Amino acid sequence: MTTFLLVWAGRLVTALGSSISGFALGLWIYQQTGSVTQFATGLLLAFAPGMLAAPVAGILVDRHRRRVVLLCADGAAMLGAVALAAAQATGHLAVWQVYAVIIVESCCAAFQWPALAAAVTGMVRPEQRGRASAMTQTALAGAQLLGPMLAAVLLGAGGLRAVLVVDVVSFALGMLTLLPARFPEPAGHPGRADSRRERPGWRAELREGRRLLTNQPGLKHLLRLVTVLNAAEATATAVLLPLVLAATPEAEQNAAVAMVSTAGGLGLAISSVALSIRGTPRRPLPWVTAATVLSGVAVLQAGFFPRPVPLAAAAFVFFLGLPVVSSCAQVLWQSAVAAEAQGRVFALRRMFTQGGILLGYLLAGPLASQVLGPLVDPGGPLGATLGRLLGTTRDRGSALLLCCTGLILAVTALAGRHHTITALPAESPPPAESPPPAESPPPTGSPSPPERESASRAAGPPVATGPPATS
Repeated sequence: MTTFLLVWAGRLVTALGSSISGFALGLWIYQQTGSVTQFATGLLLAFAPGMLAAPVAGILVDRHRRRVVLLCADGAAMLGAVALAAAQATGHLAVWQVYAVIIVESCCAAFQWPALAAAVTGMVRPEQRGRASAMTQTALAGAQLLGPMLAAVLLGAGGLRAVLVVDVVSFALGMLTLLPARFPEPAGHPGRADSRRERPGWRAELREGRRLLTNQPGLKHLLRLVTVLNAAEATATAVLLPLVLAATPEAEQNAAVAMVSTAGGLGLAISSVALSIRGTPRRPLPWVTAATVLSGVAVLQAGFFPRPVPLAAAAFVFFLGLPVVSSCAQVLWQSAVAAEAQGRVFALRRMFTQGGILLGYLLAGPLASQVLGPLVDPGGPLGATLGRLLGTTRDRGSALLLCCTGLILAVTALAGRHHTITALPAESPPPAESPPPAESPPPTGSPSPPERESASRAAGPPVATGPPATS
């Protein structure tokens, strides 16, 4: 695990720098423009370009050494951060420049995540993969929780310039941990000197990746479940703030928001640390089902009792289950997909699951205010029946949306509880610490973060209770 721990430390530093700069730049965009639309545009740009680039990125990850892909992607992202720092230092920083860097980093993340996720398969032994995924979850959770606090300190001490310098340094340190990292590429990978297999065309490789992504009914169910979970997390995050504010007197709103956010972060941290210590269960799929049902029940409860304390309890339970789903799903995909094809498969998986995130963000507002709200508001067709069951007289549409989201999430998990996933025959990789054979080129590697490590510099929603969703 020595190599993994080295690269894990680098990913932690990079994630912390990204979290700090994301919060600060999101705040800067809103302060400069006063526009929620422009702020939301930054959030959208964090996902859309990466989704479009994912199929091409996956093919390139499988065609080239993953360490080289990681270094190139990190280097391009660092150059974007350097450009922002230079523009700010000369007094020419503009919103469009921040948007441009967000697009660059979104595309870089489309290469980083599949390469990282595929690399862990060769870096650690099969029995350690769940623990590695959970450790990465823990690092990202810590970065997401500490980022806004550290950003506030840096903004107060040195302004935006200090934040951007820290961001550049974090990228440089992350790249330094990749330079000495060595581990075997999978058999048949073009990065190996003994690989003589001819590569098919791009379209054939993409079709093969799509087939492998869902070649088992259990994998197809897992992809559907994680996508719905991501959409549910995005939807709940989008409507949580209005519900907290609607149920709290103005003088107590800051404390209520902090309580809900802290509860979610605590649940995320407890689960991530527990999995890091004990590893994932031997039968991961039932745990994925149980954790998703529990998260769905928590969201359903939040809709019926949209007050600060019940919302905090729901946030705790919901985010308690996310690392379980993420770590177990990662282990299942790693065990069921050949290592030399994991770049394509993981890139396509990322494209689908991030589609759930975008769908949740885009539909949450219109559904709550224009579709469900008129149905259950006083005077609406269901206002005197279903509307009265909801624990609020304000923003009933958001409360009902939470109920529907939780119900859909639980039903989706239970509908596929009979599925199984068959693992490929296990290969025993050499220990990560041992040097590669003399005739082999330097192997590569890094841990696999959850799906949405690719979050851009733009800050997340005001009530962010942890790293968004799962892979």
